[in-house]
Amino acid sequence: MHPTIDLNWFELSTYSALVGLGILAGLAATYLLWRGGQHKKAKNARSFFAFLDAAWVVLLAGLVGARAYHVLTHWAYYATRPEQIVQWENLPGVPFDGGLAMRGALIAGVVALALYARLRRLGFWRLADAAACGLALGQAIGWLGALTYGANYGAVNQSRFAIELPDLYGLVQPRFPLQHLEIALFVVVLFCLFLLALRNPRRGTLFLTYLLITSAANFALGFGRGDQSAYIGALRVDQVVDLALGVSALVAWLVRSKLPAHMPAASPLISRTVHGEF
Repeated sequence: MHPTIDLNWFELSTYSALVGLGILAGLAATYLLWRGGQHKKAKNARSFFAFLDAAWVVLLAGLVGARAYHVLTHWAYYATRPEQIVQWENLPGVPFDGGLAMRGALIAGVVALALYARLRRLGFWRLADAAACGLALGQAIGWLGALTYGANYGAVNQSRFAIELPDLYGLVQPRFPLQHLEIALFVVVLFCLFLLALRNPRRGTLFLTYLLITSAANFALGFGRGDQSAYIGALRVDQVVDLALGVSALVAWLVRSKLPAHMPAASPLISRTVHGEF
């Protein structure tokens, strides 16, 4: 039985509540960082609505991307059950219904953000830097939801580090503490991004740092996952995608490091806050 929150007129799963909270917290953090990096004259209602439009575009693209990624990585199942592709809720006895994948949301969201920023003539890298902190915060909360629900569970493990944990179906066994490590990962990444932002690095540094660290860590942690997945050779599809994202981030980092050193810095919100300017 998965934990729920009783709201009198309906029950909401703790997992859904925490994922929703993670999205809201991530958006709030992203907006504060993005707004903090603007000139004072630009901090008006128009900037808020521009951000709100971008948030809707990215959220919708992320939702479609998350579902598309899940369906494609379980295509052997959905190919014979096409009616379940648009099935968003989990149904008893249906193993893959309602699945959404963060990697698909990230890829689709970044593409949508780049297109939106170009159309609205907004700085993509400044938005991406702010989003990096929001993503780290949101994913830390979202993984807490996965822990309460048993989603994305670790593999059965007999080492001294194993913890008695349930899987998605409620079966409790000693497992690799994947959810705990993921929560710790994103908390640490958020803290590292905070420290990096204090130095006002060039734009793009925060986002590329987020992508590089999380991709490398998730690639390694993927060997301890116990939930079902498609494989490419000895690697989960998620690990292959993590590897591709990590390499892309590294290449982008190296390319941008060759650009002129006078490029604009990332959002200075944190330093402004420390010095009482915001």
